[in-house]
Amino acid sequence: MLKDGLIRWVIVVFFLCRAVDAVAQEEITVAIGEWAPFMSESYPDYGVVPHIVSEIYQKAGVKVVYGFFPWKRSYTLVQRGEWHASAIWGKTPEREADCYFSDAVYTGEIVLFYLKSRPVVWTGAKEDIQGLTIGLPLGSAKAKPLEEAEKEGVVSYDVGVDHILVFRKLLAGRFDALDENKAVGLFNLQSQFTAQEREKIGYTAPVESWPYHMIFSRKSNASLRFMEIFNAGLSELKQSGRLDEIWEAFYRGEFTAP
Repeated sequence: MLKDGLIRWVIVVFFLCRAVDAVAQEEITVAIGEWAPFMSESYPDYGVVPHIVSEIYQKAGVKVVYGFFPWKRSYTLVQRGEWHASAIWGKTPEREADCYFSDAVYTGEIVLFYLKSRPVVWTGAKEDIQGLTIGLPLGSAKAKPLEEAEKEGVVSYDVGVDHILVFRKLLAGRFDALDENKAVGLFNLQSQFTAQEREKIGYTAPVESWPYHMIFSRKSNASLRFMEIFNAGLSELKQSGRLDEIWEAFYRGEFTAP
């Protein structure tokens, strides 16, 4: 009897350990892409945004598995429910139909970059941009005032390949202005273009401020729980001051040094 009891105890302990291990090994898959200076496969921790995401889930005992893809592919993977989430995205009605949106992780300014030889002014009036062709990186959303202007036939869009090539098209005069996040555009100009090329490009006053969020697939049963974990963790980082510390480290270059 003692031997049988011992065997049963060993079996119970074995399965309890397996259960605990399964919980500890829970994973969330996050599809991301190259978006310097906020994230890159070559950056420490993949950059400041993935670092924030990882820190939040690590505290909750969830392992984050990242995959780098073109941004359109990242979105499609989440839309189909093949990956749990992606970071970070501006909110649009079309995206909200496919995804749940977390609380805002970062808020950036959207501007129009232009050639100084063909200056563009933005005061908020559609007359400022009448007849312009505006470039946009593939996978990026259009600034809302510019999208409205497009629907009214005031402007047209030329969608490029990525955040670097659209600047090359702007320099070549392929379109009149580039709809882009100000911080991303300035970083790419500084890191990828010569001083002579940078000198040719200016930018307007902000077209709008845009909050960026984690998105979670509506086709995954785990999405709402993963989003709740993220929002709670993000709130904790804000309240503790830790989020400010992370962004201060980012501005010192700690998340972009190779």
